[in-house]
Amino acid sequence: MHRAALGAGALSDEWANDRLPRHAAREDFVFLAALADGAVVGFGYGYTGEFGQWWTDHVSRSLSSAQRVDWLAPPHFEIVELHVRPARQRGGIGSRLLAQLLTLQPHDRALLSTQKSSRKARSFYAKNHWQELAEVDFGPGYPPYLVLGKRL
Repeated sequence: MHRAALGAGALSDEWANDRLPRHAAREDFVFLAALADGAVVGFGYGYTGEFGQWWTDHVSRSLSSAQRVDWLAPPHFEIVELHVRPARQRGGIGSRLLAQLLTLQPHDRALLSTQKSSRKARSFYAKNHWQELAEVDFGPGYPPYLVLGKRL
């Protein structure tokens, strides 16, 4: 499913063997899957973000000091992955997964990142009332990303 959603460049083996188990141990971890006809057609997950985590620290360097205080200093939820099989996109599955993830977490704000060049993703998050906060540099080998936030 991960590779189907992200294409050939997906880090599916590394993600499944290393990242997902590490993320599952984090505070307030929530993982949801969407099923249709007995098959997984989408999934999403997140957890409480905090300083000292790779993603939060990179995002922190990209935000203004006021944004860091407003978005990162209070406990916040990070949407880490949200994917829907391409053949099932544009049918509301992603929006329902995203809304349910936000309902199941305990914070009053959430953050995520998406590739800057992905008009489809940016349009999806705008439709779901996410605010683009800043461009994020995740380092060599990563394309430009944007961090987005939403008050809950």
